[in-house]
Amino acid sequence: MCASPHNNALLMLAVLSTSLALSWQYTVAQNYSSGILRMAKAAQIRAYIDTDKDTCDDFYEFACGKWRKLHAASMSKPRTAYLDQLQDLYVRKSADMLQNGRELDDSADRKLTQFFESCRNEVALKQLGLEPIKKFVDFRGGWPAIQSHSWYEYEFDWLKIVAELRRRLGVNILIGLEVVPDFEEEGMNRLKLGAPQLKLGSKQIYLDSSYDDERDDYKDDIVEKLHKYLPEMGEQWAEEVAQQVLDIEQHLAKGLPDNAQLTLQQTTRQRFVSELKSAYGNYVDLNRYLTIVVNQTIYSKVYETPEEYLGNLVEVIRDTPKLHIANYTMWRVLDHLDFSGEINTPNNDNWCVRKIISFLPAHLQAMFNRNYNNILMVNDLQSTWADIKNNFHDELVSSDLEWISESTRQHAVQKLEKIRLRLIAHEDTELADQLRDLDLHAGQYYSNLINILEWHTQHELQALFSKPKPTQQEVRLPRYNPTSNNIEIPIVFLQSRFFWDAEYPHALRFGTLGFLLAHEMLRGFDASGRRYDQHGYQRSWWDAPSTQTYDETAKCFAKNHYNNFHYRNQNMFSAKAEEQSILDSGALAIAQRAYQNWWENVADREDVLSKETLPLLDYTPEQLFFIGFAQQFCVDYDESLPKFYETPEPLRVNGALANLADFASEFKCEMGSKMNPQKKCELF
Repeated sequence: MCASPHNNALLMLAVLSTSLALSWQYTVAQNYSSGILRMAKAAQIRAYIDTDKDTCDDFYEFACGKWRKLHAASMSKPRTAYLDQLQDLYVRKSADMLQNGRELDDSADRKLTQFFESCRNEVALKQLGLEPIKKFVDFRGGWPAIQSHSWYEYEFDWLKIVAELRRRLGVNILIGLEVVPDFEEEGMNRLKLGAPQLKLGSKQIYLDSSYDDERDDYKDDIVEKLHKYLPEMGEQWAEEVAQQVLDIEQHLAKGLPDNAQLTLQQTTRQRFVSELKSAYGNYVDLNRYLTIVVNQTIYSKVYETPEEYLGNLVEVIRDTPKLHIANYTMWRVLDHLDFSGEINTPNNDNWCVRKIISFLPAHLQAMFNRNYNNILMVNDLQSTWADIKNNFHDELVSSDLEWISESTRQHAVQKLEKIRLRLIAHEDTELADQLRDLDLHAGQYYSNLINILEWHTQHELQALFSKPKPTQQEVRLPRYNPTSNNIEIPIVFLQSRFFWDAEYPHALRFGTLGFLLAHEMLRGFDASGRRYDQHGYQRSWWDAPSTQTYDETAKCFAKNHYNNFHYRNQNMFSAKAEEQSILDSGALAIAQRAYQNWWENVADREDVLSKETLPLLDYTPEQLFFIGFAQQFCVDYDESLPKFYETPEPLRVNGALANLADFASEFKCEMGSKMNPQKKCELF
């Protein structure tokens, strides 16, 4: 039967109405999502701002004044920082990725997932308790925690036990052991013997009476964990063992250097193992220790550092009861294996991810890249980089940078044109090969953990007999590599809605991402970068007049504007701090000019202007740029930190902003105020 024209018209009208309704619903949903994202970002920015602070007196305190209330540092976590949240987000996303339960073709991914699943199997962990660890760690005479007839002091061989634990678990107990590149001979590794990393760090914290509270907190933490490890042993026993741990580490700390700033070379000497045997005898038989750990006799010289430590260790072993040494060894094993940690808590998944990061960081990053690599974010990254690079290029070819001679200017342009962004990725096939001999099974957490530790330690010790490989430092933010003339971008950095998003104002993108890219770009053109040419070869491409003018202008940062380089009664000024301030000031100026150029080229300004502001915040786009720049450096430091070795973030933020006339103009700071000094310093 044929439909009538009237019915066809009704049908077409119904289809059109349905289509329009669906389109309207999609638009509403999209606008709703956009509104929620913008509102959330505005709420985050507002939460950190302290409006009681004067923007012209201390802009860092204005932008980040409430950070420390929301993210207070403590002795257990002496530093909290906004940028650290990037790593926290990576951990949470990795936990979601590892537990999604899908089939995995990649063998390395499968092993990561098996370990993660075994770690988060709370029921199995509760049932197993300490038994797997007790079976693995043979104390020869019984576990010292069980103070009964099963503990036989005469059978306790402390050196053999700590050596076997170092060989199998990689834990340094009483004796520190590492494989390090030779200080003098290229292409060779050596063993470094001496002090292990103690929990509280420096000699001062262990022995100075002004740190009594920190030591009490440390002891309380040990007591609390021992209750979790061995609840049947009682409070008095846990108190006694915790005191023994603290006493031993205080005694060990006497062998640490008084000056924590001494370099490794300044506190190190070379010795043959036979000399160590003669020096320390049977109390600390290092020849025997190394033979057990490395599984062969060592005839080459080793590094001993610090020089006083092992002699002090002899006194510790001689003066300390065996039971206390056994208890200390037991504690270090339990602490190393993180038996309690955050297991059986709501943060269990994140804790399990951090265990994977501890041992298999590259493998997890490769898996993360395959699952979360967002082409839109990569495009945004490249677009912002092009804006930053083009802005600096225009500056170089103009006469704005008067201190650069014409010949040096041409070399600078050539070098800039060669700089590329490079995503730090890993070869999947190589990573899979590395894990081929690692045996992991679902549901067997402690077996898996011990297998990973043994695998990791074996690879570490094998490095003694091969040429040194360049260490791959953990990178979370863009980093300039002078030998390749690239800016390396870690996978962790490419996470949506942290620094930037399509729904956020471009002001925030340029104030954060733009600044970070400009900062690393300028490393190719500062006092260090001038030693490397556009191909990454060590060749100085600056002429003498440019070098002299740069160095003279750089003194402005020390003599005029950065005389207040003080933070918590410490004078932070140094050549490194001066270079940092030059990079910060230059990068901020470049990022701001790039943002201004972007804004000038916007076609429909009225439509874009609504997106360049945020709800809840009564700030102009330019002001949002400066607030975004400052808030990426929000930080809190615990009072227990003895010394700062990098320029603290408040000084970096205020120093860079005070050098920028546009900042003072935007916030109407009077000339001569702290954030608008009469003398400003400028190189880039």
